Amino acid sequence: MVKRSARMAFMPDAHVFPGGRVDAADNALPLDGGALDRARIGAEGAAALQAAAIRETFEEAGVLLARGGAPSAEDRQALLRGDLVFSELITRLGLRLDAEAIRLWSWWITPEIEPRRYSTRFFVARAPEAAEASHDDGETVQSAWWTPAEALARFDAGQVQLAPPTWVTLQELLPFERADDVLQAAGSRRVVPIEPTGALHEDGSVTIYLPGDPLHPSTDRVEGPTRVTLRQGRWLVHR
Repeated sequence: MVKRSARMAFMPDAHVFPGGRVDAADNALPLDGGALDRARIGAEGAAALQAAAIRETFEEAGVLLARGGAPSAEDRQALLRGDLVFSELITRLGLRLDAEAIRLWSWWITPEIEPRRYSTRFFVARAPEAAEASHDDGETVQSAWWTPAEALARFDAGQVQLAPPTWVTLQELLPFERADDVLQAAGSRRVVPIEPTGALHEDGSVTIYLPGDPLHPSTDRVEGPTRVTLRQGRWLVHR
């Protein structure tokens, strides 16, 4: 997980999974495998979503899911400075992004009450054996490898801030002990869009309702609690 910079307009200071927006060039990046997941995504630009997930994980966390050569630390820094374009790096090293290594896990859409809205796919993957992850010291300012249980315990102790999609995803991952089990489960999951609804209260707090809550119209229930409240900068979970 990486911690977003306090300067970020969306979810500042929150601990998140590496990721970001799809760039126009992502659709042309070379992919190996992943056809099954593209069919599961079922949307135009599915390949670009896979490529963006792999690219952003390298840029934000230094972990590259690709087949071929290995980029250097300087290559990554050149990308972050804007001196090098990701597609140029891929071409120079003869790399192909390993879309077979990632599996679609969930699909979240930012609720209408948010001024900034996103449609985001979450993927799971096994980190390469030689991966040495690190944050980028720009958009992300801290990083750590935690089990889902450790991350949730830190949230309960008030040590980290988690957005509802991140919290729910960690809850969903709790039963699994091995990456292989997660990947196998991902391949058979029914992925439907999860768009929370919400309510603004007189004290300035906001309550988010997730699918399965009596105040949410969807009948597709998420795992665990279905209601969280943002009060004074902290998410409070209704259990």
